[in-house]
Amino acid sequence: MKKSTRKGLSFLLSLVMAFAMIIPTYVKAATPGSTEVKLTILGTSDMHGNLTSYVYEAAKDYENSGFARTATLVKQTRTENPNTLVIDNGDTIQGTIMTDDLYNTDLSKPNPVMDMMNYIGYDSMTLGNHEFNFGVPMIEKLKKEAKFPILSANIYKKATGENFATPYIVKEFDGVKVGVLGLTVPSVPSWDANKEGVKDLEFKHMADEAQKYVKILKEKEQVDVIIATAHAGLDSRHEQDGGDAARLVAERCPEIDAFLVGHDHITVNENINGVLVAAPYKDREVVRFDLTINKDTKKVTDKQTTILKLADYTADEGATKVAAPYDKETKAFLENTIGVATEDFHPASEVKGIPEAQIKDTGLIDLINNVQLEATGADVAAAALFKPSANLPKGELNFANVFDIYQYANTLVGIEVTGKELKNYMEWSVSYYNTFKPGDLTISFNPNIRVYAYDMFQGVDYTVDISEPVGSRIKDVMYKGEPLADDIVLKLAINDYRYSGIGPSGEKIISGTPYFTSDPKALRTYIKEYIEKEGTITPVADNNWKIVGNEWNLELRKIAVEAINNGTIVLPTSADGRTVNVGAVTELDLIQAGLHPTYTDFMTVIHTNDSHTRIEETSSDGMGFAKVADKVNQLRTRYGKDHVLLLDGGDTLHGLPLITTTKGEAMTKVMNALGYDAMVAGNHDFNYGYERLIELDKMLEFPVLSANVTKGNDDILTPYIIKEVAGKKVAIFGLETPDTTIMTHPKNVEGLTFEDPSKAAQKMVKELEGKADFIVALCHLGLDSNSSITSEKVAGNVKGIDLIVDGHSHTTLPQGKIVNDTLIVQTGEYTKNLGQVNILFKKDGTFDMAPMHITKADAAGLTADKAVSDLIKELKANFDVVTEEVVGTTPVALQGEREFVRKGETNLGNLITNALIEATGADVALTNGGGIRASIDVGDITKKEVITVLPFGNYGVMIEATGQEIKDALEVGAAKYPEANGAFSHVAGMSYKFDPAQPVGNRIVEVLVDEKPIDLNKTYKLATNDFIAAGGDGYVMFKGNKSLGEFSALDELVIEYLSTKGVEGIEVNGRIVPITSEVEQVELKPAA
Repeated sequence: MKKSTRKGLSFLLSLVMAFAMIIPTYVKAATPGSTEVKLTILGTSDMHGNLTSYVYEAAKDYENSGFARTATLVKQTRTENPNTLVIDNGDTIQGTIMTDDLYNTDLSKPNPVMDMMNYIGYDSMTLGNHEFNFGVPMIEKLKKEAKFPILSANIYKKATGENFATPYIVKEFDGVKVGVLGLTVPSVPSWDANKEGVKDLEFKHMADEAQKYVKILKEKEQVDVIIATAHAGLDSRHEQDGGDAARLVAERCPEIDAFLVGHDHITVNENINGVLVAAPYKDREVVRFDLTINKDTKKVTDKQTTILKLADYTADEGATKVAAPYDKETKAFLENTIGVATEDFHPASEVKGIPEAQIKDTGLIDLINNVQLEATGADVAAAALFKPSANLPKGELNFANVFDIYQYANTLVGIEVTGKELKNYMEWSVSYYNTFKPGDLTISFNPNIRVYAYDMFQGVDYTVDISEPVGSRIKDVMYKGEPLADDIVLKLAINDYRYSGIGPSGEKIISGTPYFTSDPKALRTYIKEYIEKEGTITPVADNNWKIVGNEWNLELRKIAVEAINNGTIVLPTSADGRTVNVGAVTELDLIQAGLHPTYTDFMTVIHTNDSHTRIEETSSDGMGFAKVADKVNQLRTRYGKDHVLLLDGGDTLHGLPLITTTKGEAMTKVMNALGYDAMVAGNHDFNYGYERLIELDKMLEFPVLSANVTKGNDDILTPYIIKEVAGKKVAIFGLETPDTTIMTHPKNVEGLTFEDPSKAAQKMVKELEGKADFIVALCHLGLDSNSSITSEKVAGNVKGIDLIVDGHSHTTLPQGKIVNDTLIVQTGEYTKNLGQVNILFKKDGTFDMAPMHITKADAAGLTADKAVSDLIKELKANFDVVTEEVVGTTPVALQGEREFVRKGETNLGNLITNALIEATGADVALTNGGGIRASIDVGDITKKEVITVLPFGNYGVMIEATGQEIKDALEVGAAKYPEANGAFSHVAGMSYKFDPAQPVGNRIVEVLVDEKPIDLNKTYKLATNDFIAAGGDGYVMFKGNKSLGEFSALDELVIEYLSTKGVEGIEVNGRIVPITSEVEQVELKPAA
């Protein structure tokens, strides 16, 4: 019997069979006469040129990776099952000294990777982004050398529209037709646009092309099984439209049976939309898919995924022979000494796991930058540390050492930039650092930014203030002793990768035509030549930059450093393992480790308020609940669930249509998923009626608290709870604003009594005396100085409340506010900030409190929690179904197009303002044309159509306004006529005429209310939306006016109006009339 080459596996066949029911085994080829076909797919990805497991820059064989071990696995698998496909997923030919410096730059030489893959017998290879590092001619050469197809379905030749590579292949196994589809991350032009031939190619959205070719495979090729391979990560990191997201391919193409992905260098093993999706950890693993297909029906009846570690396999003898001549040449190349280093160029880390070259200027980065300056004649240079351990070590140096500090085959580019562009580039780069927060004792890095994406600069002096938010960190930039002017023009030396795509999501900060390019000469060749020229090199850092803003306690810092270095405290690493030091070590870690000289325990209160159901991250709103969940889960994991409280300050259950169409139920699911401990009801949470609020309270897996709202003698909600947190009894009670009675429709609170919050708080404190160690008032009161009822007044009137977690006024209090020994905190709105209060307990039971905010900018370092993200997707899918409900009908088209609603009366504007008056009972109504976003066609009107017209979640309000203020408001609306103006005023209960020929501010010539001239001194009840009432769109005259009530969302008001009034009274009838002969009057046409 031939001895198995798989380490540790020497079971006899009989033993395997005996334990078949309890030990997982791989599928075997179907026996003759079987009704099943067994298909096995082996997939590699991100092999990065590693023929063997020998690493040249380390001069060591790690015995855990490479093609030679893959060859053993392939042979074994094909012996088990001849119906085996072997596919590769790209980033295959780049990454080693052998490939990049000896073979990929010389098209006359054979490609060692192609030789190896031909020997193994691959069935296909999909192009990765790094294949393009060497230009299109190299890929054309690979196509000729490979004895298998090179795939990519989403790359096209611009000149002809033809596929650049083979989009798919079809193979047949025992009568089963199998299609293999290849896709490539479309961001290649952002990285390699300057490489030969890349600009002649178009890279299309992967999911779009996948849908196209899946249809071709099914309908034209009549395949039974589809295997997809995409050189891309699961989630989008580069393209705003999601074109680089493999997950989107799986979601849109459920016909795919198995899907090999990669690019991110992480292990993936998931089932997405019924599609098996897997990725190996680069060259150390291989993905194995096993599919069972019914011969008669040609349907897949079973499928499974296994991730195999190459460390479990020995190198194949034949593959080792294929690699031998290439290996020999490479080692010979490295025998030559190119220079001597007098000292290590990368200093030893003060803190184990935090590279010095990432937090201060070092001789290592200065050497790279100085080489770039010399080669290009530039004024400024930028360079990165490509891996945390990179170093030019003391002693003799060879090319492997150069490769160690500069792993990529980048070329050098010289480009002219303005001072402003350079500073923008510098700001982009220093987003690498997490924002320094009170209590931090180390500097930490954004887990979503790779180490190689942080550039340090030479030629300018500067400081990096990491206490400032992203975008405001670069300070005191000096060039030749003078402050760097925005309009100065400088020469900048950077690598070609940076030149192609500096900026968020590939957005280019640097533009223009290079004055210098080294292509095809690699930057590391310049470094090698510099060392050879100097002979002996000594690390010198000119300390032209430094980090500031990290004002930690020096005594505690010393304790933390010692604890990290001896392993008592471990630095956190990103979930994918690719970024070290992703969170600061804080005072909490010292307390948890029993090392803090002052505090013995702690609890952390995380809080939100006034999210108004903005559950998703958007450009205009906050970080979204999926990222809030990630932060909360991080803290719970790091410090224990028993040390973390999650609270909400109200106005949470009502807002956007996604939630309001379920009358708040959808929001309860989101909050349950995050595991809140308690919330207080805000005034808007009563918008469904208090009975519905009680129902929502029962749906929640935590209480809605209220100690001051009763019906008769009964509380409608739980007044308070006591939870044990960090061994302390923590009491939490709720207080709602009595202004709710005028801020929601009266019927929503009919029969309820709202007690004065101070009186209710006093009762609570007395009730909780002796029962609790710490008292939290969870309030929806706010800090509006014009209000007679605020959280500040409660704190001033009531002694004994330790912490007030507040909402309502949308106030941002990053450091909190102390009143009468009570700390008041609030986060603003829409999860733009996430509040955190650390309560630090001393041995004697006393405590200190440290409030802070995690901002939306800080949240760039968070990853959306998958469970919450999936839930939101589900809610949106349900929403799409619900909003198909018909809520009305119209015999005429309702005009909402931009060119009409922003400069004239339309029937849709009349409908919305009519609905405002109907709901509020106001004298007059006004809304802005910019808030009307679509038309409605003739026929049935669905909820979705109304929501599309009014998508922003604005709600109706009624305020007091004088006649003069109303006239001034109409002047704002008419100011830009005849140009389109988002502030243009649509009205009900009044009409107006304006003369565009008159100066801005003097155009309103007539305003009639109830067909009588408006009284400029009279106070009217005006219905509008909350955006206008807050002074938005230039309606500043209304800001601060007395509120007479807050109502439902505008879409709900319009839907209610349609259900009772239909479209009566909305025709265009002269509510708005421009009068002039000098300016052509705009003809308002009906909607098409």
